[in-house]
Amino acid sequence: MHKTDVLVIGGGIAGASAGYFLAAHKRVLLIERENGYGYHSTGRSAAEWTAAHFHGLMRSLVVFGRPFLDAPPSGFASVPLLRRRGNVMFAREGGEQAAEEFLRNAKPLNPELEEISADRALQIVPFLRREILARTFYDPENCEIDVDALHQGFLRGLRAAGGETRSGVEFHGAEYRGGCWHARIGTETIEAGVIVNGAGAWADTVATRSGVRPLGLEPRRRTALTFNPGFDAARIPPVDDMSSGFYFKASGPVLMVSPGDQTPSEPCDAQPEELDVATAVDMFENVTTIEVRRLASRWAGLRTFARDEKPVAGFATDAMGFFWLVGQGGGGIMSSPGMGELAATLIRGQPLPERACELDLDAATLGPARLAGG
Repeated sequence: MHKTDVLVIGGGIAGASAGYFLAAHKRVLLIERENGYGYHSTGRSAAEWTAAHFHGLMRSLVVFGRPFLDAPPSGFASVPLLRRRGNVMFAREGGEQAAEEFLRNAKPLNPELEEISADRALQIVPFLRREILARTFYDPENCEIDVDALHQGFLRGLRAAGGETRSGVEFHGAEYRGGCWHARIGTETIEAGVIVNGAGAWADTVATRSGVRPLGLEPRRRTALTFNPGFDAARIPPVDDMSSGFYFKASGPVLMVSPGDQTPSEPCDAQPEELDVATAVDMFENVTTIEVRRLASRWAGLRTFARDEKPVAGFATDAMGFFWLVGQGGGGIMSSPGMGELAATLIRGQPLPERACELDLDAATLGPARLAGG
């Protein structure tokens, strides 16, 4: 029977990051049901790094993990993980008070964040409609993340440290007995001291198959599309409507648009709905002077949330050695270095780094016990 210290379920960015930070200290086996790693949420992410869009726990995780993205270990990736590009955010008429609250809350951890004039916003994004810009803000610290380089760096580093990854392997269930987990994966049984549940939208299913109470996680569908605007859009930064979640940004030479939808969904291979695509096009044409003539691509992905819409990283209260690593919502890529490091630290039973504590990150705040039934 194959034995390992830690069995990580899920080969997306959450499982890969935790496995990476654990592999230097523990024997790690990471399994992924799909034939490729990061097929669902990770591979469909419009990843950016921003602390301005979050508050509380997620903002602390994003800030904590930023140094890794700025300066990853030697050999981690052959390209920079971050590319600074800025971010324009606007509030429409009637949203001024909410915009003021946003500025007050976001400014302390985003010192370069500033309010700008409509003229300045139009210099950055000339095709915005001036009449919609009641208040505008600019965050020069916003960065694009090379998702593939980050994800593959975690997987490659896990293997280099002696860990193992397997794709195309189904998790059928597990029982805890004799001081360890006996997990049925594919056609074999694995003994593991700890199971890390990084299965995203399927995390409650993994828990149920392990005899652990589910957390009541909610996957939500988000839609995106790309189109050619008739010019090279590479310099267009992310532009966010602060009232709706709608945004657009460059994706190479074309523009990517999302209505910011959060439609509850069953765990599945998410596909875009025609209504959501049409909504995205309509929203874009209402805030810009560009007409969308033909789409280049469209897709949808699932973002998974806990009931309090905060990430979860901690041991289950009703089962030994079962570690939840879920609920990252729309911040899974940018929070992955921080979440992965802290998850590995907690699994090893070590105290959290001082810098994490300074950001009010602790085991109780991260753990599932804060959720009813957790």
